[in-house]
Amino acid sequence: MTENNRWDARHILRQIADADLRRDVLASFWRHGDAQSRAMAIVQLAKALHFREESIRKMPPPKKADLLASRLAAPEFEQVLEASLMHYLTHNKNEMLAAFLDFWHVPHENGSIENDEYKTPTAAQVREAVTALTQFPQREVALYLASAGLLMAGEWRDATWPVVDELAAGL
Repeated sequence: MTENNRWDARHILRQIADADLRRDVLASFWRHGDAQSRAMAIVQLAKALHFREESIRKMPPPKKADLLASRLAAPEFEQVLEASLMHYLTHNKNEMLAAFLDFWHVPHENGSIENDEYKTPTAAQVREAVTALTQFPQREVALYLASAGLLMAGEWRDATWPVVDELAAGL
C-alpha cells in the first residue's frame, strides 16, 4: 500500500485478511452488532443483491458474512465493514489487544481502552511491540494495527499504518 492509499475497511479485508479470517471478521458483525445496525445491513444487502430481506434475516452468520464479502468493493458497506472489524477484535482478539496495550502502557479493560489519558505509541514503539509479541500471527497483528489506525485515526494512524504497510508486504 503506498503512502497515498488509505487502509479503509475494504482494503483491510481484501489485502490483509485471507478468506477464513475475512469470514470470521464479517460473521462477528452478525453475532455482536447491535440490532439496528444489523437490520440496516440486511436492507442494504437485500437491495444490492435483489434478495428478500426475510431470506437474509433467516441466514446463519457465516452465510451473511459471505454475502457481505461479496460486497467488499461497494463503498456503501464501509460502516458495516468497520463495525465488523471492531466487533471481531474486541470479542475475539481481546487477548492480543491487551498484550499490545500492556506493551505500550496504555490503560485498558480486557483489551478495550476505557479513557483518553494515555500516550499514543510511536511507529517505533509499534514496531517494537510487533517484534516482541511473536505469539500472535502476523496477519492478525496487521489486521489489528490497520483497524486501530482506521478506527482511532490521528496519532494512532500515524503510528500504526507505516508498520501495517511493512507487515502487509510480507503476507
